[in-house]
Amino acid sequence: MGYVIVTDSVLDIEERFLHQNGICTVPLSFTIDGYDTVEDDFGKTVSFSDFYQRLREGASVTTAQAPLSAFTSVFEGILKSRRDVVYLGFSSALSGNYQTGCMAKQELEGKYSNEIYCVDTLAAAGGQTLLIREAAKRKSEGYTAEQLVEWAQEFRKHIVHWFTVEDLMYLHRGGRVPKSSAVMGTLLSVKPVMYVSDEGKLLVWKKARGRKRALEMLAKQLSKHIQEVGKYPVTISHGDCQEDAEYLKEYILSHTAVEQVEIHMLDTVIGAHAGPGTVAVFCYGDKRGE
Repeated sequence: MGYVIVTDSVLDIEERFLHQNGICTVPLSFTIDGYDTVEDDFGKTVSFSDFYQRLREGASVTTAQAPLSAFTSVFEGILKSRRDVVYLGFSSALSGNYQTGCMAKQELEGKYSNEIYCVDTLAAAGGQTLLIREAAKRKSEGYTAEQLVEWAQEFRKHIVHWFTVEDLMYLHRGGRVPKSSAVMGTLLSVKPVMYVSDEGKLLVWKKARGRKRALEMLAKQLSKHIQEVGKYPVTISHGDCQEDAEYLKEYILSHTAVEQVEIHMLDTVIGAHAGPGTVAVFCYGDKRGE
């Protein structure tokens, strides 16, 4: 019987991990220069490096959340196998995907004897990945669906997200910053240092003058908030700027107690809104905010 963990495709993780742990994903999608693709193909149709290069060259990109039918199809397939669904969704403050998952739950309620549980992770990208990785571990340890839901609702409070972007215009197009701030920030080489709040929203903490200063501020916030060093992974996600990600990794290793840092490419849907040059760091910490 048991249950299946379901999440959204906005993860910075290898496809192999999902298969090995029996995790199902509901794909968001993006359209680049008129060509539609779902995010679940892990860069097979449009490679990550090609995607970000095309953004730099001015390609038109739009993103779309998963339709209701995608959720009902995934959920129903699991319910038909007489297993429960534990849906751990992308922050509801950043996307309507979680609400659509809840709508699918309502549509299917009563049709099957098994349950659908929905948890808003209030997280995204590497933050959501951290929760999914730890959820898979606890499932393997024997947590019931109810226990996993209770654990996730507590664990999500400690998922630390800090990031900076290279070009504020991408955040402007996504409605995150006004155009005047984006233009002025670009002219003055101001790099915002941002985080994901307790409510799952993107908030600006400070503005740094220069790229390296912004990256170092990420490391300092990580050092300030990280807890249980070594127990949970520290990861960096980047929008096709490997050199900057490596710089941040080395700075963390040399200025904090952290001994290991993973580097991943930022997923395409979030990358479309944050833009090339985005660098984010994720860890388990005392709290999400400043």
